[in-house]
Amino acid sequence: MPAVVPAPADPGAPAPYAALPAVVPPPSGPEPEVSDAHTALTLAVQGGRHAEAEALVVRWERGAVREHGAGSAEALHWGEVRADIAMLAGDAGRSCEAWMAVAAARLSAGQSPDDPAVEAAVDRAHHQWGRIGDPARARELGPTLAGLRERVPGRREGALHHVQERLRRLQGRLQTQP
Repeated sequence: MPAVVPAPADPGAPAPYAALPAVVPPPSGPEPEVSDAHTALTLAVQGGRHAEAEALVVRWERGAVREHGAGSAEALHWGEVRADIAMLAGDAGRSCEAWMAVAAARLSAGQSPDDPAVEAAVDRAHHQWGRIGDPARARELGPTLAGLRERVPGRREGALHHVQERLRRLQGRLQTQP
């Protein structure tokens, strides 16, 4: 199955996935149309060029923040895309960080902790955190995720407890290592 990149989404809904036709925007100049941007990302991801895809996303995300603000639908969309690119690259830590940043930006923009888009961002961060194989990296990101889970418990009972338990186990591993 080919890798795909999220297509433009309803600002309040999690980004859906869609494969797009092949058109690559120029490396400099005006920002491409969103469909062209997603096409370039799809091609980069399908070609295994995750660093290139991430660089493009960061460029478009910064432009959206500059033009529309950090809590804008445009900036949040590109943050979600960045999180998915990291996931597709197999970097659960970077994906978790990006999803936490999206959740924090949504909350800072005034969205409610029980807003489905906020919950989805925290749930995705939590899922990616659970996939981090490096205990030190999981310990590093765990407290931030626990703080988000305190504000955004989500619909699954025990999510905060799960984060706290894993952090305790990770701390125990740290103390028992030479």
